[in-house]
Amino acid sequence: MKESIHPTYFNNCKVYHNGQVVMTVGATVPELHVEVWSGSHPFFTGKQAFVDSAGRVEKFQKKFQTNYFGQKEKAEADRKAAIAAAEKKAADERAAAKAAKAAAAASRPKKPAPKPAAEPAAAAPAAPAAEGEAKA
Repeated sequence: MKESIHPTYFNNCKVYHNGQVVMTVGATVPELHVEVWSGSHPFFTGKQAFVDSAGRVEKFQKKFQTNYFGQKEKAEADRKAAIAAAEKKAADERAAAKAAKAAAAASRPKKPAPKPAAEPAAAAPAAPAAEGEAKA
């Protein structure tokens, strides 16, 4: 083994979690500082612990501890009710306009029906049709 190419190995590297030594391992550094290890992880301990450095967990819990999803459902129901009211108002306006148009049409005097055009005198003779009736 070459002497100059390998890092220094420490057989008694101390692992720190929250300022306490939790174990000693072999490593290339004399000390390791960790945020999570098996003694603090919820999978191994069975209890929940949050690792939060920016307040995100508190923000999340605050947001969802109230009736967050109920508020969204209420807003959606209000939106649908507003749409239904607008559609009903539009239908009522259309019906009122149709009724007004019908009333206006009823109040106008009716135009006389156009007279049929006079038949020309050179049309088919009426006499042969009368003869056919006489034979029968």
